Amino acid sequence: MKKIILLSLILIPCAMLLAVFNDYQPSARARGMGGAFTGVANDANTIFFNPAGLADLDYEAKIGFSQINGEKFSEYKTAAVGIPLPKRLGTLGVGVRVMDVNFEDHSLYQDQIFTLAHGFTLQKDIHSTINLGYNLNYYGLSFDDDDSDDAFGIDLGVTALLHTRTKLGFAVTNLGKAKMGFENQIDLPSKLAMGIAYMPYDGVTTTVELKKDFAEATEFMGGVEAKVFEPLYIRAGVHQNPATYSAGATFVLEGISIDYSFTMHSVLSPTHYMNLGYKF
Repeated sequence: MKKIILLSLILIPCAMLLAVFNDYQPSARARGMGGAFTGVANDANTIFFNPAGLADLDYEAKIGFSQINGEKFSEYKTAAVGIPLPKRLGTLGVGVRVMDVNFEDHSLYQDQIFTLAHGFTLQKDIHSTINLGYNLNYYGLSFDDDDSDDAFGIDLGVTALLHTRTKLGFAVTNLGKAKMGFENQIDLPSKLAMGIAYMPYDGVTTTVELKKDFAEATEFMGGVEAKVFEPLYIRAGVHQNPATYSAGATFVLEGISIDYSFTMHSVLSPTHYMNLGYKF
C-alpha cells in the first residue's frame, strides 16, 4: 500500500501536467495533420472536433489507443460511432474518451468523457452545404482514494462547404463553462476553433486552424493529406503552442481503415497513436 501511495504522489502530478480533460487530439488522422481537423471534419472522430461534420457521414465506427508521450502508465482510449437517421434528420454520434493513469493492477486516476452528438444539414444547393452539430457531454473524474466528481457540458459546431473545394469549420467546446470541484470550483477547458480545408485535387487536402483556449494562449496548426494510391494515404502537420511535428498514414481495404500517427514534442517523448475504423 505504501508503494501505491508513493507512486500516486509521483504519477498523478505527471498526469496533471497533461491537464485534466485536456484536448489530447483523439484521432490518429487529425494528429497526423497537426491537429487541424475542425475544417476537415469528415470521419467518425469528428465528434471530438466538430460535430457538424457528422451530417455528411454514413454508418462508421472508430476506436483508438495511445500512451501519451510514450508513458506506459498513461493510456488514452477512444471510441466513436456515426449512425445516420431516417428522413433527413441528420446523423447521430456516440463517443467515448478515457484517460487512465495506472500502476500494476491499480487505477490511480481516470478522466472520461461520454458524448452524445447530432449533426444535420441546414442548407444545401449546387454551390454550398451548411451543416450544424452539437454534443452533449458527461465528464467523470475519479481517483484511487474513491474521490470522484462529474459535470455536464455542451459543444457546438458548424461546417460550410463552398464549391466542393473549400470547407470552413467552426466549433466551440464546453459552451456553458462546466465546472468541477468541491471546495474550489474549477472551469473545465473551453476552446474556440476555426479551421479551413482546401482540396485542390481529388485525394489531396490542405488545412490550417486557429484554436483559442479562453483561459490560455492561442494555438496555430496546419497539415496536409494526400492519397498516394488507392488504399494508402499519407499526411504531415505542425502545431504551435506546444510546438509539435507530426506525420502519419492510413491504409484502407474493404471498408476497414488503419490510421497511425507519430507526434514529436520539442521537450517531451514522442506519442504514437493508432485508430482502427470501419465503414459499414
